Amino acid sequence: MTSTHTYARAKHHTDQVLHPDFGALARLGEFFEAAAEEARASGADEGFELACRFEEAAGTLTELRDELDDASEELRGLGLPRQLRELGPPEKPHWRDRVAHYNATAPQSTVAPTPGANAARPVPPSSPAPSPRRHR
Repeated sequence: MTSTHTYARAKHHTDQVLHPDFGALARLGEFFEAAAEEARASGADEGFELACRFEEAAGTLTELRDELDDASEELRGLGLPRQLRELGPPEKPHWRDRVAHYNATAPQSTVAPTPGANAARPVPPSSPAPSPRRHR
């Protein structure tokens, strides 16, 4: 983290730790939850006590991750001018609005009808298709 040169890059590294689905804290919490299950499966009193300690550690990590939920965005924002930081991140338009905007601004294709396109002409039969070849 100390070798990053931009706040955007620092955000990337922070996301690797804090992301709720694949960040290091989430994975570490899953580890402690699995360890608690294993300790509880032993059936011993010591295993039950150890399972409680593992569950407490997993809960602490979840609380920490929740506390730092928006920290990576705030870190990225430090690299922005103060006026943009106060405005907050730009809101991305809904996909339907983006499609409507595209349809309204896309160049219209002008396909000119071919002369006599309305007149139905019989299509002459083509030569018979060659028979399919069989390979052995």
